[in-house]
Amino acid sequence: MPANDGEKLRVFHLLRVMSRSHRVTLVCRVMHQDEEDALQSLRALGIEVVGVRIAPPDGHLERLRWVAPFLLSRYPISLCTVYFPAIRDALRQLVARRSFDVVQIEHSSLAIYLDHLNFSNDPARVVTMHNIDYVRNERIIRNTPFGVRKWYHQLNQVRFRRWELASVRRFHRAMVMSDVDAQILRRDVPEVPVDVVPNGVDCEAMAHQLPEIAHQSVVFVASMDSEANNDGALHFLDAVLPLLRTRLPELKVWMVGRQPSAQLQARHDGQQVFVTGKVDEVVSFYRRATVSIVPLRSGGGTRLKILEAMGLGIPVVSTSVGAEGIDLRDGVDALLADTDQAFADAVHALLTNGDRLRSISLQARALAEHRYDWRHIGRMQEAVHVQALART
Repeated sequence: MPANDGEKLRVFHLLRVMSRSHRVTLVCRVMHQDEEDALQSLRALGIEVVGVRIAPPDGHLERLRWVAPFLLSRYPISLCTVYFPAIRDALRQLVARRSFDVVQIEHSSLAIYLDHLNFSNDPARVVTMHNIDYVRNERIIRNTPFGVRKWYHQLNQVRFRRWELASVRRFHRAMVMSDVDAQILRRDVPEVPVDVVPNGVDCEAMAHQLPEIAHQSVVFVASMDSEANNDGALHFLDAVLPLLRTRLPELKVWMVGRQPSAQLQARHDGQQVFVTGKVDEVVSFYRRATVSIVPLRSGGGTRLKILEAMGLGIPVVSTSVGAEGIDLRDGVDALLADTDQAFADAVHALLTNGDRLRSISLQARALAEHRYDWRHIGRMQEAVHVQALART
């Protein structure tokens, strides 16, 4: 479980915080050798790790084998990517020999495993909603052109919304990343207590550094295998970048993150647009940029990419959707823009106004330190566990 995307970073840092005062067991899927290697860092913290090796699908035929059992089942089709008999069996063996005070599931989709487990006690059950997936799916459907991909999401959504809401009702408490997600979940599942436990940043490990206005470059750091991130990256290049180029013809754009689509890779020219694919670390790419962009039109949760940039001192320009879950003051901690022209204007304003650039850099770092450091977020999660144990 290398901490190479937002969700894994969150899980890693909160496990690290929890392991200081609790006995922690992690059960996770391992698909690649680098994930197996990364689990050693968790074991070094005293965390019991049960890593179940699941080979990635080898071609379209293997993907169809994953999908087939779900086509006529009561489950949404998309659960074929998270439910595996080997993980089910590992969980059964674990709960047969051990009892747990709290069972925390990352993502509502993984609640499918509760159908196959019999706990010896009655542990407090907590679900972390990294996204409210039925909301994210609706946004993806709206922004996906007509075709097979759109049809798949529409077909999956028919079952998914009902299933996800029913799954949440099986937990004593639900944790979400943002007030926006909390309002939605409290409306749709009023019987389940909902707690906002936002994402965080390791400020101690990130040295603040004022950006250089002379760089004239922007960076988008994200897992590009996410449809929301891929859509945002392509939309920026197609709709926003041409507006910027009329005023900043030398502007460089860095698209940094694993598994970019073929369409996104085709935009790489090695001179002004750089699509890196997977990288070992992201700090050096932030450092070569003046502005961090988050041009998302869909998605949910909160963006660790924004918090990382804030911690490093790289000013952020984001859409409102991209900044959901972070208590940002527009014009003070970051710039928010929801139209193509407004987004281009915001980027231009930072790239041409050194005083404003430095002011936002300092304000954003202060906010990250005081509100979003992982140590503070970890205490918030512990409070949720206490309430879940008390069934309050």
